[in-house]
Amino acid sequence: MDTKNECDAEICLVTDDKPPPTDPATTRKRFLMLFLSCLLCIGSYFAYDNPAALEVQLKHKMNMSSIEYNMLYSIYSFPNIVFPLIGGFLMDKFGSRALIYASSAFVTIGQAIFAFGVSINSFPIALLGRGVFGCGGENLDIAQSVIVIGWFTGKELSMAFGLNSTLSLLGSVLNDNIEPIIVSFSNVTTGLWVGFLVCVASFIAAIFLNTMDKRRDKLLGIKEKSELPESERFRFKDIKEFSALFWILLVNCIAVDTSVYCFGYIASGFYQTRFHYDYVQAGSIMSITFFISAIFCPLIGFITDRIGKRVIFIMVSAVCVTLFHFCCMFTPDSYRPIYPILYLVLLGLGYSIYVTVYWAAISYIVEPKLIGTAFGTTYAVSNLGLVVFPILIGYIQDNSSADHGYYWVSFCLGVTGSLGIVTGVIVYIMDTKQGGILHSADPVARKKELEPSKICTIS
Repeated sequence: MDTKNECDAEICLVTDDKPPPTDPATTRKRFLMLFLSCLLCIGSYFAYDNPAALEVQLKHKMNMSSIEYNMLYSIYSFPNIVFPLIGGFLMDKFGSRALIYASSAFVTIGQAIFAFGVSINSFPIALLGRGVFGCGGENLDIAQSVIVIGWFTGKELSMAFGLNSTLSLLGSVLNDNIEPIIVSFSNVTTGLWVGFLVCVASFIAAIFLNTMDKRRDKLLGIKEKSELPESERFRFKDIKEFSALFWILLVNCIAVDTSVYCFGYIASGFYQTRFHYDYVQAGSIMSITFFISAIFCPLIGFITDRIGKRVIFIMVSAVCVTLFHFCCMFTPDSYRPIYPILYLVLLGLGYSIYVTVYWAAISYIVEPKLIGTAFGTTYAVSNLGLVVFPILIGYIQDNSSADHGYYWVSFCLGVTGSLGIVTGVIVYIMDTKQGGILHSADPVARKKELEPSKICTIS
């Protein structure tokens, strides 16, 4: 009997001394996860700008005005005034995996409806497809960001966001270059169905990504969001905890986002109409913005992870975007000049800084349980701007004649970019007064330094 007790004690000792499982996020598996998260959004990035790459052909095939064409983007953004808020809330409540499946499905089905609508020359059905596509597009981005934050922390986060942006943006680059070529050998409808197939590939990546993330949670014993203690769960009233710094950064996001994307929507027509490039050349030219972003995103992420100074980078981003628009504004029409193409370096550099630094900055100034809602709020408000501004841009273009309507479009987008500079300065002043968390090379450590000391008592 004593021998049995000794054996039991030995078994218990062995069990107690068993080392904890290795977190896959500390191994090279995290880079496989990062790669899958990039593939997750390539389909949505590729299909999102299908209309931009085929602007002239779409307008001709469906006899669309500039306002109707820009509605293809406004209708995408319309549901995203609300859906990211709902998606962020649900993600903070229940986790991101279900949102990834639902959003991927919306993107894929929406692109199929859009392609079908164009194939039968039905503008309402095409518009419906873009709306369904929009119901998933932004939430997919939010879920992607939250997954990355779960697998990468501290000094690797900006680098991870940079690489994530790089491979995702390749979807836009491929769209701008491949779609015009596909259409030149076939027709617009074929090009849009190719976009649908890319979305299907991204949905398959979502299955592998969710499987890998679920296995990690099971290995580490991580509870589902719904199983967490009440104190660790998200409550809707927690939104009031967002700081003034968050809301100013939100205004900055609207300014820079609108200045970049609204030009992207009209870039093909801009270079064809003002500078007489054909539609294949215009597609290649407009891809320069995202190609440059894809190159610089990892580099900027690497630099900011080591030196900090995130708000300065955010201000530089707004300056680059604003300069681009005013350069376009003051450039006269001519036959295939090189300098309007070189201007895109400014836009690409500004955008690469923005997508790499901005989202990492948001994660440092809100509580972990609020990250999904913070991202959702940002996407929702940003899309409110992207509902209004494309229609405004289309109205300005149709009702002005200077530079074929593009002169005052450039002025409007330049002023919007200037708002990004002003809000960047305000964020810099506020962050400095609050201890320089965003300015620090290690924001996590800086936050801990600024926290009041906590005394733990044992009852």
